[in-house]
Parts: sequence; C-alpha cells; structure tokens
Amino acid sequence: MIAISAEVRQADGIDSVRQLETTLRRQWETIPVKSHQYLLRFCDGPVLVTDELRSLRLDVVVSDERSAAHFVESFRSEIESRVVGRPVDVRWTRPTVAPQPLR
Repeated sequence: MIAISAEVRQADGIDSVRQLETTLRRQWETIPVKSHQYLLRFCDGPVLVTDELRSLRLDVVVSDERSAAHFVESFRSEIESRVVGRPVDVRWTRPTVAPQPLR
C-alpha cells in the first residue's frame, strides 16, 4: 500500500483553496470524520480532506505505483477544472504512515 499526501495552497491568498473545497463538496459525496476533516468519495477511492489554516491537505492510500500515478493525474485534472484563473501550489509527498481514517 502507498500513502500519498497533497498540500494545496493558493499562491496569493486563500480564495482558490476555498473555491476548490466548495466545488469538491458539491461534486463528490462527503462523510464527516471530525472537525475540519472529512472523507471525500473521489472516483479513485476515499480521500481524507483536512481543512488546515490557509490550505487543504489531501491524503489517500492506493495499492500500487500505477494507481498512485493515476490518482495524482486525476486530482491534478480536478484542480485545473475547479480552480480556473487562480494559481494554486500543490506539494505531493509520500508519508510512511497513512492517517488513521484511511487505515
């Protein structure tokens, strides 16, 4: 299993991050986990979304490298289609341990 995390920040403020969060909640079913955290039923499987100060953190667990590449590409496309005309910075990492709700 491979854990993947993304931190999404707007280059010059917070509006694009909030726009992305709002459209993701409208497009995909969500399940509350705790305050400022929910599971998003994304097309590739559940994504843990954490609303952090001035950013969104997204965590997912996939089975292999092919699935990891597919998720990253799918989510990049989702960001591009949801946040038009405002730059966002996305930093991808691979933590050694997945967050508890995804285990």
